[in-house]
Amino acid sequence: MKYCWTALVMLLCFGCVDKSSVENKELSPKMESVKDSLDTYFTKLTALQKFNGVVLAYKNDTLLLEKAYNLNQDSQSSTYVSVDTQFDIHSISKLMTYFLVTKLEQEGKLSMSQTLDMFFEGFPKGKDITMKMLLEHSSGLPRELSGLEGQEYDLTSDEIVVLAKQENLLFEPGTDAQYSNVGYEVLYNIVSKAYEKSFAQCVVDEIFVPLGMDNSGAHFFTKEDRIKNMAQNHVLKDSLPVKVDNIQHDEFRTARIFSTVTDLKKFLDHVKNEPYASALKNENAIIAKDGGSKGIRAQVYTDLLNDFDFVLLANYDEMPFFDTIDDMVKLLKSEPVEYPKEINRKAITLDEEVLQQYEGSYVFADFDGLVLEIKVENNQLSVFQEGEKIGELKAESPTVFFENPKEPESFEFIKNKSGTYDALMGWKGIVVEGKRN
Repeated sequence: MKYCWTALVMLLCFGCVDKSSVENKELSPKMESVKDSLDTYFTKLTALQKFNGVVLAYKNDTLLLEKAYNLNQDSQSSTYVSVDTQFDIHSISKLMTYFLVTKLEQEGKLSMSQTLDMFFEGFPKGKDITMKMLLEHSSGLPRELSGLEGQEYDLTSDEIVVLAKQENLLFEPGTDAQYSNVGYEVLYNIVSKAYEKSFAQCVVDEIFVPLGMDNSGAHFFTKEDRIKNMAQNHVLKDSLPVKVDNIQHDEFRTARIFSTVTDLKKFLDHVKNEPYASALKNENAIIAKDGGSKGIRAQVYTDLLNDFDFVLLANYDEMPFFDTIDDMVKLLKSEPVEYPKEINRKAITLDEEVLQQYEGSYVFADFDGLVLEIKVENNQLSVFQEGEKIGELKAESPTVFFENPKEPESFEFIKNKSGTYDALMGWKGIVVEGKRN
């Protein structure tokens, strides 16, 4: 997918619809303060035209906030959502995959230590790549399949595995980590064969039905259509939210799952129990997964030590995503944060010899191998993609640059071991690393 530079956001009509179902139970002053802080944060983020979606937050098993925030209060608006709206959750399905593999291991049907050669013939390094490596993105398989331009939609799970066998590994299995959608597509296939049904039907039968997640389902490969109230996805174009198709043809159909904040909380509550908690939590006793694509952002998060959970679902992708998630965590810990506010960054002038240090090509592996070329033009940095100029960068400091003074995203140059510079590029709240080519 092409890299798109963030445009200036203009003020629109906005509003927040409070569908909060907070229990009648009276909150303590401290909990009331946390609730108010969360609400204030997302009200301000929405006022800045950065958020449209639903937030659910619990602390100590007490519901603090369940609220929809809308750019436009008109219920007929395409952006409009309620607390019951279904959202695409994209890579949160990977957490559900981890759950299913753990469940299958408990049932004696699979093992994390099994290697790919036990499931497929002719898989490169199939004797070395384990299920655990696929789950933890350390198999060496690339992020995406190469050579596909919008053909992903048409592929079956078995066809994806065939193409995955043809990919060159990025590194020796188990020696590094690189986010891999391909690796999880292989896992979807393995889980599917273990249950003798499509992966999507496995999620419905083994997770949604037992947990009473009645408003969750999949777009493809299931017996039942569970769509009731689906959010329409949006991106920013010409300073306005514009509808985009929820189903993109450059994405696989295997695990196109949707859910609601309430249903996802049911899933979080379940995986807090053993043996799932031990399998899914990280070293800080946190179980979390984010998901996103064009026009959509999603996050589930539970902190087992500090006893809080939250679910965030958005059908508009302009939010500073990871900064927002970090701030939610701090707020639920009663730690101070800076509330969202309008930004007005100031540019400085740098000597041309400083700018020339950054000239070159940068490869962003996490953006499907995107290559951006930086050149000095008219005493500033210009950005090119495939020979086409796509942006100009203004200096905020000798190493930090920005394109839009109203946006927080930066292009920062970091000196590497070879004495040249790599880059950290911010894009819609995500920061990705670009290696000097």
